[in-house]
Amino acid sequence: MSDEVQQVTVPAPQAGQASPLRIPIFVGAIILGLGAIVLARHYKRPDPPTETKAPGMTVGSDAVTLTNDAPMWGVVKLAPAQPSEPHWTDPVPARIVFDEARTSRMGSPLAGRVTGVLVERGQHVKMGERLFTVSSPGLAELRADLEKAAVESGTAKVNYDRTKALVDAGSLPAKELVTSQQAVAEAALAVRLANSKLSSLRVAGNGEASFTVTAPRDGVVVEKTLNVGQNVDASSGSVMAIADLSDVWVVADLFENDVGQLVQGTKAKVIIGGTTEVDGEVDQVSAVVDPDRHTVPVRVRLANLAGTLRPNAYAQIKFYDPNTAKVALPASAVLSDGLTSYVYVKEKDGSLKRRVVTAGSSSAGKMPILAGLEPGDQVVVQGAILLDNQIQLDN
Repeated sequence: MSDEVQQVTVPAPQAGQASPLRIPIFVGAIILGLGAIVLARHYKRPDPPTETKAPGMTVGSDAVTLTNDAPMWGVVKLAPAQPSEPHWTDPVPARIVFDEARTSRMGSPLAGRVTGVLVERGQHVKMGERLFTVSSPGLAELRADLEKAAVESGTAKVNYDRTKALVDAGSLPAKELVTSQQAVAEAALAVRLANSKLSSLRVAGNGEASFTVTAPRDGVVVEKTLNVGQNVDASSGSVMAIADLSDVWVVADLFENDVGQLVQGTKAKVIIGGTTEVDGEVDQVSAVVDPDRHTVPVRVRLANLAGTLRPNAYAQIKFYDPNTAKVALPASAVLSDGLTSYVYVKEKDGSLKRRVVTAGSSSAGKMPILAGLEPGDQVVVQGAILLDNQIQLDN
């Protein structure tokens, strides 16, 4: 027999003829699919593992009881509630603003176009100093009204003199003199009215149709909202403000819950530049909430004779808490469900029971408790959130 390997040539399937291997593969796939469906129908999902409670723990609807050897004592700590003491609150952000009671605001008394702005914001000005000029046809009309009234007043007086002479001569009845007197009075009233309109503008005249608004007081330009070419009128409101900065306000915006016991006269410390502390006191606690910030403005007034406190600068304020709370706890000990505040207190039976309290605003990591606790009560100061979570899971 020859050692040569004979090659066997398998004829390739002709076009349009199925391969002999395709049919068994197709049948096998169908059988596997049917088997998977049958197995899926009889598959039973295993039950979820049952939760095991931590050893040494009994959970109630609002309390947790731990045995002496319960592992949770490793994270739950008790401490007696300490009497609250007077203290300074944490610094809160504040801003320096000018005193509105020491501020004068100017606008344009007549409609016109701004032709010149002579000062800039932050500039010191003196009373009577020129601020801005306006070209206004309305000014020419007022001056024309004054001239017309003066002419009519002169004519009325001449007529009165002539009528009086004729009445004295007996050429006219006396009643004509009364009519002339009335005309003179009306003309004089028109002159006074035209003069009042001009003088009420409190401006310096630059010509028949131009005027300059002047500073009504000494101070600093703290607001300026106009430019050359801008159209202004009486309805434009204030376009420039001058304030006396010898006193300024430092305003802190507090949430309603943080206002607490702050009242007028409460001691305060204003921190300037992050280091310098200036003593002051609360000048006003707003009775309304700011509609833009939705906070309560608390204002401290400071003397600023040196001019170093500039409006719009940032500062901080600390307030003195006179200690109206019974006790104080670490802030971590006090929990809230959104409606009430509560703590966990160790009762006589050894359980750690939830107790509703009235809490103030936290400061320096401490939370004042206004009602609900007494000094010496054993309170959970660490791990209270774990007790809360365990009650929610079991109930």
